[in-house]
Amino acid sequence: MFISQVTLESAKTNESALKAIMKKKKSEAAGVAGLLSFECWVNETPENVSYTHVVKWESREHFKVWMRESHSGGHGKKRLDDPPITKKACHYELVDMDSL
Repeated sequence: MFISQVTLESAKTNESALKAIMKKKKSEAAGVAGLLSFECWVNETPENVSYTHVVKWESREHFKVWMRESHSGGHGKKRLDDPPITKKACHYELVDMDSL
């Protein structure tokens, strides 16, 4: 199993933009070969909000195929009126504890 975790964080005033991005990512992943699950998590502080999507894949290869296909056109140009959003991505592979 392979897990992709991406966190987007911004000021609470930009929460609707974060939600829109997460909804788009979920719809892009729906029905893709190798997708096991797609979850979205939220964390709030007094000033900021972050949304994290945790996507489980059958394998790293399934994830790579999805990335190539879903990002083939790039992310598009950033507009001056886009809200400031920080992004952090992490990836994990399942470890067979008996083999350690």
